Amino acid sequence: MKTFLPGPFRSGEVPFPAGVDVGDLVYADASALDLPGLARVPEAATIADETRICLERLRQTLADAGCTLGDLVKVNCYLTDDSDRAEFWQTFDDVLAPGPYPVRITQVGGLAGEARVLLDAVAAR
Repeated sequence: MKTFLPGPFRSGEVPFPAGVDVGDLVYADASALDLPGLARVPEAATIADETRICLERLRQTLADAGCTLGDLVKVNCYLTDDSDRAEFWQTFDDVLAPGPYPVRITQVGGLAGEARVLLDAVAAR
């Protein structure tokens, strides 16, 4: 099993991986947090911005594992506010256009720190 660091962070900056390679599958997550402090990065001013940052960080982790966003098969999407669904869905779909689109579920709940969006994904080689 091989692990991958979250997005822009280096070894020792965060206590956990953002991805795990288990053969034909890669499990990964992404947020728009400065992980050591759990503060949302300043560029994540809107839900659309935060979603794009999450997808870019997810793309980076998948690339480290030899995958792309096109290899996604399932994404669990978490939001802190139900009223953000439409903006999130539109941005998510725009970034992944023209597809293929993974199976997706969007749930509302509490997230760590200042996160409003979290992606928990599975990609297949």
